[in-house]
Amino acid sequence: MPFVRKIENADGKIGIWKLTETPEQLLLLRSLSENEEKQYQRIKAESRKKEFLATRILLSALEKETTEIHYAPSGKPFLPGEKHEISISHSADHAVVFLSGKKTGVDIEKCDRNMDRVAKRFLSNKEKALIEKLDNQQFAKVLFWAAKEAIFKCSPAEGIQFNEQILIDTFIPGRQGGFTAQLLLSDQTTRYRMQYFIIENNVLVYCVEQENQML
Repeated sequence: MPFVRKIENADGKIGIWKLTETPEQLLLLRSLSENEEKQYQRIKAESRKKEFLATRILLSALEKETTEIHYAPSGKPFLPGEKHEISISHSADHAVVFLSGKKTGVDIEKCDRNMDRVAKRFLSNKEKALIEKLDNQQFAKVLFWAAKEAIFKCSPAEGIQFNEQILIDTFIPGRQGGFTAQLLLSDQTTRYRMQYFIIENNVLVYCVEQENQML
């Protein structure tokens, strides 16, 4: 069973699953509720079926109970009863679930993903200048993208401009570590503490909301 890693710390619990099984094999690992079965039957792509099932298997493993994932009109997931905040992400070969008592977001991306075509859409001028000085420019672009995706998932705001409103504070990327970032909205600035690490040619990034500063 490829439950790759479970991480527990002061921020919450992270479960990581390597997507190696078929949907049929995954279905043997967790029973679906009537509502989940209806959702599952609407999914056509095998990759999406695997992501759907692995996510719910991870949630049960982290929660030690069967809990359904609900979705807000924006498409962002939440758990009933507000017991935990939940964030979900998938790469080509991994699924991730992050549970926390704090507002949080998580993203996982392949380290070798080519971000050149979309870099100008999500990097600020300051971030571009920083990355141009680095030896590992491609990885830095993926890391910055994943970090901004995590913040986007954490915030209830919509229509966020990644290159103008989500700003990564200056740091030198390594294979793991922490850094800070901020989300600029019209009425407030929210700061985030970020953590990241590499797992099997994927970089996983999660954020925890730190504070709001009213403008």
